[in-house]
Amino acid sequence: MRRSACAVAVAAVCALVAGCGAPGGEDDVAAAARQWLAAAEADDAARLCQLLTPAAAQSAATGEETCEQAVGDLDLPGGGSVGRVELWSDEAQVRAGTETLFLVRLSDGWRVNAAGCTPQDDRPYDCDVEG
Repeated sequence: MRRSACAVAVAAVCALVAGCGAPGGEDDVAAAARQWLAAAEADDAARLCQLLTPAAAQSAATGEETCEQAVGDLDLPGGGSVGRVELWSDEAQVRAGTETLFLVRLSDGWRVNAAGCTPQDDRPYDCDVEG
């Protein structure tokens, strides 16, 4: 009895911390990143804006430009395959070729909160789109 209680506790911790294949885990993050990369490859600005968090979409729509206009003006990398996925509860980082994406889990699934991100040595990433 004690062994099964321990196994249940370990499984629960694993699911909470790492995703362990649970809904909203690394597979879902990778799927959301693939959608983003496909939309960027197709220059589908409307789809890219749909895949953004509300905060990122609002941030992209600066001045008199809509999100679609602003994102359409960017040279966001697309295509390629999803590489490394790092998952921290409801936040994730995905590397795909030269692209680094940051995603957030919302009530309706994973959304891109920052894209077109490049590392800046010991400073935070510099992103073309961020929420």
